[in-house]
Amino acid sequence: MFPILQKVTFLLILLGFFLLGAGFKPVPTVIRATEPQRAMWVWDVKIFQDEEASERLFDFCKKYNINSLFYTAYKVTGINIEKDYKRFNKQAHKRGISVQALAGDPRWAVEKYHHRFIEWANDVLEFNKKSSADEIFDGLHADVEPYLLGRAWEENNKGMLIQYLDSAKKVKDFINNSGSKILFVADTPFWYDDDATMWVEWRKKVSPANYHLLDIIDMIAIMDYRNFVHGDNGSILLAKNETDYAASIGKKLYIGQETGKNLQPDYITFGGTNADYMEKEIKKLVNAYIDNPGFAGIAIHHYISYKRLLRESGEAVE
Repeated sequence: MFPILQKVTFLLILLGFFLLGAGFKPVPTVIRATEPQRAMWVWDVKIFQDEEASERLFDFCKKYNINSLFYTAYKVTGINIEKDYKRFNKQAHKRGISVQALAGDPRWAVEKYHHRFIEWANDVLEFNKKSSADEIFDGLHADVEPYLLGRAWEENNKGMLIQYLDSAKKVKDFINNSGSKILFVADTPFWYDDDATMWVEWRKKVSPANYHLLDIIDMIAIMDYRNFVHGDNGSILLAKNETDYAASIGKKLYIGQETGKNLQPDYITFGGTNADYMEKEIKKLVNAYIDNPGFAGIAIHHYISYKRLLRESGEAVE
């Protein structure tokens, strides 16, 4: 007579043979990689000058799986601010957090203002030249949204997009000519590839503006702002074309998620929901792209509103 354990094992083996014979196939175990660490926009210009506020930010990053900051940095050279940015970057790097200098103006897309785009890039590169390896900015992060220019955009959006692509190319060439290895990253909306009017001919190639942008620079961050992931208007589908295109040319992108409050329409942000719901939706989004080589990770917009959402959801956040 079999001991109890042997009986159970024997019955399970018999059941397995029965299921296979009936046409059932075993479901393979899928071991997924863990979520890549996240990025986060930080628009608060005062944090870098306050050591305690900086430490709170870095502690927050550690707690919420963030290892890259897009930090406001419109002007980084000058006696009064250089030392603070150097200290801030050094502290971040010591914590394993990269820092991209974040700035932008919709007018930088317009040809007569391209020089301001280049001047900003030059300011960051000059800062890096005067800094040690652990004090530099790891990236230039441009937030240039020409569709915010109102009538000028409405009257000639294709022309505006072409001028914007020209400006991005000028900045990228400027970086390359300087010999710097700094990353050049830019924010872009998800809808450039969804609207036929956003397909433009640039350098003898017709593509959506965000594809052209990926061809020019190192990475993009898609402002894929939805508080749900499924369906034709969900964040999974809205990010698909860009992510697939990035993978096809050997580049990566961040998928941005919004946490600001009182934005309209309300479905563009998690600000009116709660942190638990947001994390469940982001998990679905990550699972959809975790195996896509074009996916760099999730980027949260932005620090202050994200903290507010967490506090209102009952989490202890400084």
